[in-house]
Amino acid sequence: MKKIFLLITILLCINYCFAQKAVEKKTRLTDFITERYQTIIQTDKQIKQGTYNALYEKKIVIANGVYTNNKRTGTWHFFFPTGKLLQNYNYTTRQLLYEAPEDTTSTIRYMIDYPVTEKDTTLITKPIRLGGRYYGYVPYFRLFKLPADMQNSNTQQIEVIMELLVSPLGRLSDFKFHIRYYNDKEDVKLINVNTDLLSDEDKTFIPASRDRKLIASRILIRCYITRLDGIDIY
Repeated sequence: MKKIFLLITILLCINYCFAQKAVEKKTRLTDFITERYQTIIQTDKQIKQGTYNALYEKKIVIANGVYTNNKRTGTWHFFFPTGKLLQNYNYTTRQLLYEAPEDTTSTIRYMIDYPVTEKDTTLITKPIRLGGRYYGYVPYFRLFKLPADMQNSNTQQIEVIMELLVSPLGRLSDFKFHIRYYNDKEDVKLINVNTDLLSDEDKTFIPASRDRKLIASRILIRCYITRLDGIDIY
């Protein structure tokens, strides 16, 4: 009887060890971006566990960090495809450690319902997307779909503006695409996107503020059509 019990215990331990064995995964996120990470199996569910890397054109790291039981933990680093560091964020302490300055070459614009003049001394901070100004928007890129009547067009002649409304609590509350041909400023297709398609983490921002008071804001991002009819930031 004791031998049978011991055998069952050993088999259960072996089964548990196999269930906990880490498996490396590789997934394509966009035309240019792939991600590599490890998963373990828990009750028939794949859980991200361990080091995570997102790569641009399979060689340039644009996101690096660690998952613990399917959650981002510790300090993550986010980069632009040129290799420039854009953001360091600690997901354990929920603290922004670094955000790269943004200059006039940026294709991202921010709007708030408050008139600002050159002489205005009001302290205004812009909204900040967790994940930086490139990788942070990848989940939004993936929800773009070129309208059927444009799919046989010259995509180089199409402009896409992604518009995001961020609440004073730092939550994405509205999401849409403005799509038009460059030579047609009147005919703009407005595509509303269901924000429920994004995870809570993908809808999280550090909200804009005015004199330390949190306020709503809009983010406008100019994008281009990729070779497989996806989008990317200029």
